[in-house]
Amino acid sequence: MSGQLSNQEVSSQISQLHAVVQEQRASGPPAEVAVERPPRRRQRRLSVVQVAELTAAYRSGVAINDLAERFKIHRSTVLEHLNRSDNPRRYPALDAFQVEEAARLYEGGQSLRAIGIHFGRHAATVRLALIKVGVRLRDRNVRKR
Repeated sequence: MSGQLSNQEVSSQISQLHAVVQEQRASGPPAEVAVERPPRRRQRRLSVVQVAELTAAYRSGVAINDLAERFKIHRSTVLEHLNRSDNPRRYPALDAFQVEEAARLYEGGQSLRAIGIHFGRHAATVRLALIKVGVRLRDRNVRKR
């Protein structure tokens, strides 16, 4: 049978493919191709002494990124060690006097960003401090006309 609905062409292609596969099987297993794999990551476990050094350095004011570089670990690992050792964390928060001044500036019309720049803090830090003391924040989407 031949024609538009015939599978004669597909049948011949399958036969040719079968012959190629049989030929490859007869010649033996294929040569292995060397696969270049990236080197495995090495886990660095800090000793008890190193963790003590890390926490002491943090308490003395060394930045988290600097500690991560010094001990050759990720910054999140530094944070985990600090959390496990119950060290109080340093946050660049505002003290009580700064919060008072920030509230006064905000109620005077300053933006959170401008106040953050004034104190050297992020606007989100200023926002949280103002919310904690009960300052009602303006709607961000209100446009002046």
